[in-house]
Amino acid sequence: MIEVLGWVVLLLPLVAAIVLALPSGEPSRPFSRALGVAPIAAAFAATVAIFISLLGRDEEDRLVTSTLWEWIAIGDLSVDLALQIDALSVLMSLVITGVGALIFIYSTEYMEHDRDYRRFFAEMNFFVFSMLLLVLAANFVFLIVGWALVGLASYLLIGYYYDKPTAVAAARKAFVINVIGDVGLVLAAFILVRELGTLDFAGVFSGAEGLSRGDAELVGLLLFVGAAAKSAQVPLHTWLADAMEGPTPVSALIHAATMVTAGVYLIVRSHAIFEVAPSAADVVAITGAVTLLFAATVATVQVDIKRVLAWSTVSQIGYMIMAAGLGAYVAAMFHFLTHAFFKALLFLAAGIVIHALAGEQSIDRMGGLVRHLHLAWFATLVGVLAIIGVPGFSGFFSKDEILASAYDEGGLGIVLWVVGTVAAALTAFYMLRLFIRVFHGPPPGGGYASAPHPSGAAMAIPVAILAFLSLVGGWIQIPGGWHLMEDWLHPVLADAPESELSGTAKTVSVLGSLAAVLAGAGMAWWVFLADPGRRERLASRFLGARSVLNRAWLFDEIYDATAVAPTRELGDTLLRTGEPGVAQGIVTGSLATVGSAGRVLGRVQTGLVRSYAFAMVAGVVVVALIVLVVTNPGAAESFLGVDVVGYLRGDG
Repeated sequence: MIEVLGWVVLLLPLVAAIVLALPSGEPSRPFSRALGVAPIAAAFAATVAIFISLLGRDEEDRLVTSTLWEWIAIGDLSVDLALQIDALSVLMSLVITGVGALIFIYSTEYMEHDRDYRRFFAEMNFFVFSMLLLVLAANFVFLIVGWALVGLASYLLIGYYYDKPTAVAAARKAFVINVIGDVGLVLAAFILVRELGTLDFAGVFSGAEGLSRGDAELVGLLLFVGAAAKSAQVPLHTWLADAMEGPTPVSALIHAATMVTAGVYLIVRSHAIFEVAPSAADVVAITGAVTLLFAATVATVQVDIKRVLAWSTVSQIGYMIMAAGLGAYVAAMFHFLTHAFFKALLFLAAGIVIHALAGEQSIDRMGGLVRHLHLAWFATLVGVLAIIGVPGFSGFFSKDEILASAYDEGGLGIVLWVVGTVAAALTAFYMLRLFIRVFHGPPPGGGYASAPHPSGAAMAIPVAILAFLSLVGGWIQIPGGWHLMEDWLHPVLADAPESELSGTAKTVSVLGSLAAVLAGAGMAWWVFLADPGRRERLASRFLGARSVLNRAWLFDEIYDATAVAPTRELGDTLLRTGEPGVAQGIVTGSLATVGSAGRVLGRVQTGLVRSYAFAMVAGVVVVALIVLVVTNPGAAESFLGVDVVGYLRGDG
């Protein structure tokens, strides 16, 4: 039964995407709405049924592999179209389909007046199918297929407004950077085939200890290239903020529950490789720490409400990547779960604000919205308290577990704990900055032309559900209490080293994170509430620093100067010189040669019969002489009076 349900979960969004993409004349919005939402809701229900079924089994029986058919068989290498249904893939599927279904319901109202309503839901369902294929695949081949399809689907959704040059450019950037990650995954797969002779997860991970240290480290680093590109880790992070060009529901889906967490899933799924590749694991942890601090600094000065949340996502994914690199796989997946709740909540609440202000996204032109948008105010407040880690809210439990794991590691872990704690203070600052300026700051000059309108039920209900989950979602894993997440993931992570966090680590982590929250909140209060004019005065004093942060530490400019511009200049040069002189020159030269030969032959074709007869007789004579020389040199010499063969040899 589980096997059938697994295929149902995977194929429902695909069928919906295909049907919605088929041409059918004038699109019917009720039909598009029903076919867009119902399959993912049904997929969520099927995933819940799988979860309940696995929950009733013993741990050793919580792995089901369902093979549809043998895809490739070359020698000893066999690749099946198969699904692996276990605790990790079910957890990912629950979030993808559950949070995804809420976003789809929200979209029915948010996108109501969009001209391409049907295309929107077709692309969204295709995205969900691709993500489900990625997390349910039982081998690296179909994981890579899902990985690539997610990149394609994100390209379509980010560039949804294809008549906007900025959206097209953002989609192209996301696609190109994600292809870099695809290359890393493919190269890792080649090495695994060469060394282990299989790409099935079971065979690869059971044989990981047989890899040489060099091969294990190389595979780990290549896998991380793929993870860094998909999860927007430094230096492959530049696409994520630009992805805000897509509709707000797309941003919520990509940033909260699906695409950007694929890298975290890949590392946790491949933990057996990273356990025998400690240097690669250290690279993962350090990169995550650098990313979370870097992104937090950038978020402090952004004025586009969605870009603030986008950089926040980069930072929060950095926490997950850091945890995975440290071997705290449960903590990484726990933060993945809570982040899915509060980040989807924050994006959808921001969507209510944007929708109410007719598409306005700049917080410089917002303020005082608490009087108009009560649900958005409440939802944003809950999301902010969750993400900054206020005790009792979901983010407190998951982020604290990551920081405690870093501190307990000692050595490098202490440094990473300091970085994570500083970033937590910055998170409190920039998220409260957003909340204060949007809802409690002064309204824009002249106020609003008309009172911002609240959302309807289709947008309000998903936001309310996510607010509830953001509040209580962290209680499934409590230090000193129950460990539901750890117990659920134990069958997948049974081969990973277990380490009980020390009491000192827990205490220091809690106190440090609380101090960070208070410091960040105090700074936000001091800058944005205590003195309304202080923000402008500080901004004018630090123009250079603000410019660097606004431009995300100049990464885009550096890439443009070192890679994009030279490549474009090379292409222009080849177009101006190489194309006409070489490629086109070969074609032109061949054409000229054929034309000249044709003209020469044309002069021979006089149309006179006697000329043709003479040519035929002369040709026969020449052929006869050649045959005579070859077959009977002596007769040729007596006939011609010349030793032809000796002459040709140079005998005189």
